[in-house]
Amino acid sequence: MTDYRVILKKHRERKGLSQNKLAKQLGITQTFLSEIERGRKNPSLEQFFRLCEALDIRLFPDEQEE
Repeated sequence: MTDYRVILKKHRERKGLSQNKLAKQLGITQTFLSEIERGRKNPSLEQFFRLCEALDIRLFPDEQEE
């Protein structure tokens, strides 16, 4: 199973977002985002969900949209 940090970074890069731009969008520092991607810090659950939303990552891809 791929580590979630690798997935976050891959999706961020695919969307052409710098760490700085995504961090500003989320209201966190670029340093904190970098530390998340490198595994030095863990986001709160709220921050994790916001990251996934900003990067269009579906947590439950098999679930039908209502």
